[in-house]
Formats: sequence, structure tokens, C-alpha cells
Amino acid sequence: MKFHVLHMGSFFRMTLKWLLMAKLVLFFLIASCIQLQATEAFGQIKVSVKMRETSIKKLIKEIERQTPLHFVYNDDALGKQTLRNVTADNQEWDRVLAPYLEQVGLSYEVLDGNMVIIKSGKSAASVQQQLVTGVVVNESGEPLSPASVQEKGTSNGVSTDENGAFAIQVTGPDAVLVVSIVGYESQEIRPSADPLRITMVADLSPLDEVVVVAFGAQKKATVTGAISSIQTKDIRQSPAANLAVSLAGRLPGLTSIQRTGQPGRDITQLFIRGQGTVNAQSPIVLVDGIERDLTYIDPNEVESVTILKDASSTAIFGVRGANGVILVTTKRGTSEVPEVNLIAELGAQDFPRFISPVNSYDFASLRNLALRNDGLPDQYSAEALELYRTQEDPLRYPNTDWRDILIKDVSYQQRYNLNISGKGKLTHYFVNAGYLNQGGQFNTERDLNYNPSFKLDRYNFRSNIDIQINKNLKAFLNVAGYLEQRNSPYALGGDNPTDWIIYFMNNMPSVVPGPLTPDGEVITFDNVDRPAYGLINRSGYIKQTRSNVLATYGMEQKLDFITEGLSARAVVSFDARTVNNLEASRSYEKYVQIINPNLTGADGRDSVYYRLFNNDQNTPLNIGGGRGFNTLSNVQAFLNYARSFGQHDISGMLLYQQQSTIIDNQLPYKLMGTASRLTYGYGGRYFVEFNAGYNGSEQFAKHNRFGFFPAVSASWVVSNEPFYKDKEVLTLLKLRGSYGQVGNDRIGSRRFLYIDDIQAVGGGFSGSLGNGQTIAYNLLKNSQLQWEVANKYNVGLEIGLFNDLTLVADAFYEKRDNILRNRGIIPEMNGLPANVLPPVNIGVIENRGYEIELNYRKAIRSDFSVLTRLNLNYAHNKQLFADEPLLPDDFSYRYRETGYRIGQMFGYIVDGYFKDAADIAQSPVQEVGGHESRPGDFKYRDLNGDNVINERDISPIGYSTVPEYQYGLALNVNYKTFDISVLLQGIANVSNFYSDQGVFAGNNYVARHLESWTEERAASGAPINYPRLTTQASPNERANSFFILNASYLRLKNMEIGYSLPGRWSSRIGAKRLRIYANGLNLFTWDKLPTKEFDPELTNSRDYPITRLYNFGLNLTF
Repeated sequence: MKFHVLHMGSFFRMTLKWLLMAKLVLFFLIASCIQLQATEAFGQIKVSVKMRETSIKKLIKEIERQTPLHFVYNDDALGKQTLRNVTADNQEWDRVLAPYLEQVGLSYEVLDGNMVIIKSGKSAASVQQQLVTGVVVNESGEPLSPASVQEKGTSNGVSTDENGAFAIQVTGPDAVLVVSIVGYESQEIRPSADPLRITMVADLSPLDEVVVVAFGAQKKATVTGAISSIQTKDIRQSPAANLAVSLAGRLPGLTSIQRTGQPGRDITQLFIRGQGTVNAQSPIVLVDGIERDLTYIDPNEVESVTILKDASSTAIFGVRGANGVILVTTKRGTSEVPEVNLIAELGAQDFPRFISPVNSYDFASLRNLALRNDGLPDQYSAEALELYRTQEDPLRYPNTDWRDILIKDVSYQQRYNLNISGKGKLTHYFVNAGYLNQGGQFNTERDLNYNPSFKLDRYNFRSNIDIQINKNLKAFLNVAGYLEQRNSPYALGGDNPTDWIIYFMNNMPSVVPGPLTPDGEVITFDNVDRPAYGLINRSGYIKQTRSNVLATYGMEQKLDFITEGLSARAVVSFDARTVNNLEASRSYEKYVQIINPNLTGADGRDSVYYRLFNNDQNTPLNIGGGRGFNTLSNVQAFLNYARSFGQHDISGMLLYQQQSTIIDNQLPYKLMGTASRLTYGYGGRYFVEFNAGYNGSEQFAKHNRFGFFPAVSASWVVSNEPFYKDKEVLTLLKLRGSYGQVGNDRIGSRRFLYIDDIQAVGGGFSGSLGNGQTIAYNLLKNSQLQWEVANKYNVGLEIGLFNDLTLVADAFYEKRDNILRNRGIIPEMNGLPANVLPPVNIGVIENRGYEIELNYRKAIRSDFSVLTRLNLNYAHNKQLFADEPLLPDDFSYRYRETGYRIGQMFGYIVDGYFKDAADIAQSPVQEVGGHESRPGDFKYRDLNGDNVINERDISPIGYSTVPEYQYGLALNVNYKTFDISVLLQGIANVSNFYSDQGVFAGNNYVARHLESWTEERAASGAPINYPRLTTQASPNERANSFFILNASYLRLKNMEIGYSLPGRWSSRIGAKRLRIYANGLNLFTWDKLPTKEFDPELTNSRDYPITRLYNFGLNLTF
């Protein structure tokens, strides 16, 4: 078929991209091999020298300047003698240098490549000494400089150069080298004749480590709030297109749930410490202090991600801090030597789980069974069944694999990044450009005059510039943006075309031929007027273009002339976003295959023809669409103070901020307020912090617009006490606690609820205006409307053991009141319809839980280290008051919200299946949906004992769709130049109601329907995985304990294997580092679902499935 030719063409094109990537890697490997063979040629490099009154060191530097050689030596070993006259005209470098080395008892050795080691000669004075060379790197393989390399017990020591390399003469093979650098654990190394590669392990919990907090940074020892963070290395291990997806399972307290895998719409729900409200629940996201959307951030721009969880850390945000805060810090220039970093990745993705309907023989058999269960005659004869089974006549009795036709085996994702960073005396810079291309999984025709495929193209740019204007004044300019294009079929329009595509795809049984008639028109059948193939290929397309430009400028002035430690900072930011939608839709002809047994076709069988369905016609594209333009402006002014007086450490911050957001032509949405922070520490042991926000939102009436949100926290570092002696075992012991109030003004999309909403209508309850119209209230005002208030408590414990293991544990409690809700209890004689009554601040919800983070880091050898991170968070909420009317006494459960978690599921409890008519007669009468019970139907439990099954027997089942537990286990191993990382991520105490097509037995069937109830299966004891099949409405397919399932899972979220070329090899292609790696996303899932056709993270069988990604990449640094 034409379709499959096109499908193979797509496969070959994408395979070609793999080959191009392979060629690129092969080029680097061949270049390295060429350089390996050229080692001897370095001895033929010639130099011209004319130097007077010089030294051996200066002579070496001159040779380095004229050649690609890099010398490693000990300064003291070169001596201080003066070389009177050094002259050479186009001579080999070694002939020029060797005589002078011999004079001081030295010789040289050219290692693989261009590195030259200066070592001791064979003089009697130095024969016992040994030259040790090597390189010091971090866990990512990046060189560390300046690291100290010292011979233990002596004053003999050197520092690494900018490439992390060192050379030191030691007393002999029994010497011990001590390698150290700030921020890393010291290591003791035995010398080796071969060059050493020493991998330093970051100090697990240095109390002087700087961590990001709200609008600033603090030393870790002084932090009294609940804060967690991860660094760029952890983020980059995930090849996910959406940064939010990369955070799943990595931060204690953060719950991340991916609800779809559609390119550009891979929506991820984020919760910090679960759910505390029925209104907006997502945390605020700040990128370098400015509110932004996490979806569009390039992970290669990110330095760290920090989450603020308790009231102490979020009170500064006042009216918007109740749901927690995510702080994203982007990279800045730090290296004194400019670095150019290139990342290229290519990945293949597929659907690990997708609904697979049964073949045509099984479908026809199951449809006959359903009809017989309804007392109706078979639709398919025994002869037809045999033809479906044998496939002797596939034209008339097809077995169409709609999944194979509509779904690709693989689609591809590409990502490329180029960034440049560095710093000089006055300027620091980081510039990044990125490109992401993500293809969709649905097959599309290639000979259309438009492209209906799912795909995403995104271009990111960022430039962070820091300038030290003088010793007291510095400035910065951040410019960032993206341009994104999403493409999808038009289908039925709207923002989520996959919803209908998958719905009608699941409705299309394999007995329907397709996808096209001999004339190339779309085939459907009488029960489906929107075939999935037509929705994808013939309905048109949607192209959405999003662009964003963000500019932030700031200056900071030291005010030491007023008092030491005082400074002022001002920041101005402007964010402009545009959205352009182009919607091109069309109608198309659809045909139904008709078999006429009264006529004979050319093949001697029954004649086949195609009847036009619903008189549809092919029409040209109808072009439409729309656009949107949003702006956000933000102004911040800070006054900061930090100073130490003996053992007293005092710091403070005052902040004024105002923000204006304009969406399209709406009135601006504005925020304004001040915030303050005051910290005090004594002796590195006792710390107290006070935070407060006083800010307001125009969501509320003037007299209710501003609020004060205070928080206080304290900590005690017991391990710093003079009486604390056991520091070798329990290296850290810290206790902390906090209490405070924070608010939430995000109470829905409807604005100005404090103003009456009145309009003129054709009729109303307020009387005539005399012109045939009346006025009516759409919604009465609530002038007392306020923000939600969250009262938060937190206690924490931090423990360090043996410098290798740390444990951080937090317990929290939150009681949130003033939650905006619609009235549930309304007096019968109130005089107004319920739909015009305004929402009120009446709801109360409590939320409690705990978090545990366990880190183990060990350098087993200088070239072998292990890092393990385990985190677990639990959050359980309960609705204490929802203004919910109490149901009558005969309801088994008299509330549906009060006393239950947010989103608690309810349904009927299934107690098996009815065996026969006698069983039905002896059981409570089932009045579920008004359908009569039959043998094979679900038997529901009578909870209230009234011998009738109805809504009074509905019971809470399972949990909600937001998990109470989320956990992650990360393992990182570095061995020599190899590294491997694994992330296991999971959730628990979560339920989903799996329904709709692909679950319920309607127009199509899946594998589990083959084990539906029949009298024979019940009698034989065969497993039964579905109630009786029917073609009519039944009491079975509704919310009950059969379809509300445990959606807990454990997933191999990420796995990465990398290899870093040794520095002496990568330098041959002019690079500092070259790393090749392979990683994957959503590789395998363990769960308790009865069928493996659904991903447990999805709540709707129509959603675009979550994809599995296999990714290959290289990282080249110059």
C-alpha cells in the first residue's frame, strides 16, 4: 500500500540522521587515531629561538608558544641558572631544549599526544626520586584548578594548572600524595609510574556551602527553613524535552506527574508537599528571580533548581507563597579560561504502552457473544468467522491492524546546544543557543499539500552578562527567549486534537478495511463518522507559534561608606510573549465498504463497492486562527546588609516589588508589596530568622487588598558545640523548626469577584425596564473576598555520619482556611438562584506529612566513586469543612468531600458476578442506572442494608489522582573515564478511574474482553477479567472498584552511561573534554494494573501516551 511506502520513507530518512550522527562520532575517533599515530612526529617540530639572559622555564614557555606541545614539570626541579645566549634557527625543539635539561640532571618524555613530561635524569643525587604526573577532575570529568597536590609529611607540593594537570617529584614509591581543593573531600594517593587520574568527590555537607534562597543566597549552616535543591549534572542526565519531567523523583517534597506525552504539550503537574487547596495548587516558578514558565526553559541553561517548602522560606512571597516556590538559577561565567561547549543528541522514542484491539476473528466472535447475551441473533456467520480466521479473502474479511497503520514504530528527537562562558577581570559571560526537535508518533501522508504531523521545534537563547564597573558597583544583563512551533492535525479543532483521534481510533475495529479505498478516499463504517485516519491526515492542520523575549537588567552598589556590609540592588525586567494560531480545516469524503452477495466481482467472489458516507465532500482548506500577546513587567528594589561582629552574624534584606501582567486586551493584573528578612547567628551554632511579606493583589476589594504574612524559624547546629566530641562518627547534627503564615490569591480565572456582574437579558427576576428587556445578575459580588491563609509548621533534622552519609528529615503540618468555595448549604427561602450566589472564603483543609532524604557519597579509590541518593515524601490532606450538605441517614457515607482527601474517588463495591437468575432474585435489587441485572453483571455490595443498590451505597474507593507518596532512588558511579547513573522513581497511594473506549466494551474490544464472563467460564473456574459483554447499556461500566484501580508504580525513569576521553586524547583534536553517552527516559515500569496497555500516570485513555526515549549524545568542550 502507498501508506507503507511512505512510512518506510520516513524510517529511512530518520535512519539517515542516525548515520550522520555516527559519522560525526567516527570523525572524532578517526581524528584521535591519526593523532595517536602522529606522536613521533612531535619530535620533528622545529622552532626558532633567539633569547639572551633567560632561564629553562622561559625557554620552555617559548617552545610552547611556537608549537602545540604542552609541558608538565616541577618549577623547583628546573633550577634557577641563567642561560646566557640561546639561539636556534628552524631546529627540532628537542635538540634545542635537551642540552640545557641535561645540565640540571633532567630529561623528558613525550606521552601519547602533545604532552611532554620533564623528569629527573639518572644522576646519583636523584636516582631515588620519582616523578608523579596526572590530572585532577571532578565527578563530571571537568578539570579542577587550583588543586593542591602535596607529598604527605613534607613541604613538597604543587598546584594543578588550568587543565587540572600536575607533575611532582616525590621521595620514592612509598610516598603518599595528599590532594585537596575547597569544596571537595581530600584524598590520599599512592604514586604510580603511569599518569594518575584523580576524581575528587564533593564534600557532602560543607556548612559553608552557599545555597539559593528567596531573592538571595545563604550559607548552608545558617539556613533554618525547609529547602531542597539539585544541580545541573542531575538535570542533564534526563533527555526529557520538558525540564519539569526531569525533576520527577529527584527532590524531596516535590511531586511531579506527567499527564501527556504530546510534543509541546507534555504537561507536568507539580505539587510541593501535596495538595493544600481545591483552587490553584501549582507552585510559583522563578527563573533568576523573575516569574516564568518551567516548560520552555532549556535544561542546558540551568545551574540549579531549588524548592522552598515551609513558611519560613516562602513568607517573603506573601499572598502567593502558600503552594511553595521553585527557584531556577541559570548559569553564569565562572571559568577564567573561555569555554565553548557543544552538545548534540539524537533519540528514538516510542509508545511503551498503547491500547491494542483484538484481531478481526476475535472481534467478530466477541460481538456475536455480546449479541447472544442480549438475546439477539449473531451478526457474523460461521463461514464469515472462518474467513476472518484464515484471511483467505482479506478484501472482504480483513484483519486491519489500525495501530500499525496509524502509529509509528519510532519517532525521533534531536537536541543541539552551543554555549560559551568565561570571565575576565571585569566581565563574566554565559551565552547559550539551543534547538529541540521532537517528532510525533502518528503516521501521516507525505503527498498532501500541508503537513498534519505532530511535531515540535523550539529555539532557545540566553545571554547572562555580569560587569564589575568598579570595586563598589556591578551590573548584570540577562536576555533570554524562545521561539516554538507546534504542529498537529486539525482533527476536531481545539487545543488537544489527540483526545478525539485516540477515541475514534479505539472505536475502529479490525473488521473494517482500510485505511483507503482504491481511489485513495478514507474508509469508515456506520458507527464511526470520524475515522482516526481521516482526523489525522484529511482534516487539516494546526500550527501554533509561540515566542518570548525576556530582558532583565540590574545593578548592585556597595554602601560601605555608610556602614560596612550595606548594599543596594535594583532590578528591572520585561517579558513579552506572543501566541499565533493558524488553523486550517477541511471536510473530506468518507466511504463505507459494501459487500453485495447478489453480484460477483472480478475474482469470482461477492462484489465489493464503496458507498459515500453522510454525503461528505472534499473541500479546500479553510484558514482561520487567532493571536495573543502577553506582557509582564517587574521592578524590584533591595537593601541588603551582612556583617559579623566577633561570634555574632547579622544579615537582613528589605525588598520592594511590583509586577504587572497584561493578557491580550484585558485589564492589567497587578501585584505590589514589600518583604523583609532578618537573620542572626551566634558562634556558628544558633540561628534565628524572621521573614515577612506585606503585599497585595488586585483580585480583592481595596479594603481587603493587602495582607501581612510573617514567619519565624530557628536552628541549632549541635555538632558545632564545644561540648560535642564525637565528630568523627556523627559529623553533623542540626535541629531546626519554623512557623508562619502564607497566602494564595490564585482563586480561579474569574476576576473582580468583589463587583456585581450584571447584564441586560430578555428576561429576569428583577422586573421590566420598559423596553422589553430586564437585567439579571450573572453573579453577585463578594466585597469581603480574601486570599487563602496557610498556617504552616515544620520541624527538621540533619545528620551527617563518617563524612560519607547524610540524612535530612522533615515533618510538616499545614492548616489552610479562607479557601474560596461555592456555597453548598443554601437556605431554601433565600430569594436568589444558587448559580448567582458568589463564592465565599469558607473552606478549611489540613495537610500533613514528612520527607526523608538520604545521601551516601564515597570515594572508594582515586578513580572510583559512588553516590546514592534516596528521597521519600508523603503528604496526606483532609477537607475539614467544605460547606457540604449532610446526606440523608440512609446513605452509607453521608459526605462526598468533608473528611476526605481532595479528589477522593467514590463508586460501588464489586462483590463478584451474578451467577444466574436465582442469584439475582436472592440478591438486593440493583437500581444502578435504571438497568436490569443479568447473569454475568457485577454484584454490588449493599452497604446501608436496605436490600436495594443505588446511590446510597456509593463508597470511597482508593485514593485520588494525586499520589500521597512519591520517591526516588538515584545511583551514580564513576570509574576511571566511565560513568553510569540510574534513577528509579515511583508513586503510591494513588488511584485512577480507567474508563472510556479501550476499557469499556463498546464498538471495539481489547484482550481482557476475551476473558469476559460467560456461563461456561464461570462453571469451569476459568479466570474472569470482565463482566458479561453486551451491546446495550448496562449497570457495569460506571465508577466501581473494578474500574477504579491502584495506579501506584515504580519506574526506571532515567539511565545514562557515559565515557569521557582521557585529556591527552581529547587534546589532540583541540578539545579540553569529549564525552560520549547514551541515556533513556521512561525505560521500564512496574505496576499493579490488570492490563499493561495503560500508563499509570495517565488519567484518561484518550490522552497522548507517555513516550519512552532512547537517546545518544556527545558533549565536546573546547
